[in-house]
Amino acid sequence: MSRSGRTGQVRCELCGHRFDPAALACHAECPLGANCTLICCPRCGYQAVDTGRTWVGRLLGRLLRRRSGLGASEPVVPVAPRPRPTIPLSHVLPGREVEVVALRDLPGTSASRLAAFGIVPGSRVEVLQRRPTPLIRIGETELALGQETLERIEVAPPTGRRVRRAS
Repeated sequence: MSRSGRTGQVRCELCGHRFDPAALACHAECPLGANCTLICCPRCGYQAVDTGRTWVGRLLGRLLRRRSGLGASEPVVPVAPRPRPTIPLSHVLPGREVEVVALRDLPGTSASRLAAFGIVPGSRVEVLQRRPTPLIRIGETELALGQETLERIEVAPPTGRRVRRAS
């Protein structure tokens, strides 16, 4: 589970659902009470350790804040994002169509397999879903790829419009 910038909300790593763990019945009525360090996703049931409630998580959080020089009273100023010439395919939202620019650090056999499916520089791919398994479309072919492979496929950033296909 990963914390978002919203008030206490977390995002499930498995299904992507956002929820407030303090509002969950299992969190409030757990027989372990204050000693329970699990967060359960209400949609899929995935459980993860709440690092903010564990002794080790709190200790590491304090050490990291001290090491980075940020005190508890100092506000964190977000850094403005810089436009990048390319982004990994894993960062593209579902429903967007992008152009492949390069295949980075792929072994020869993996690059050959991707080329057989039409994933070469200059080709257009559409991201259909990112969770639980990344799924992309190349022409009329739908292909499930691992997250590690998607990280190595560099694409031009999408224009922001979603692809509409007739079904």
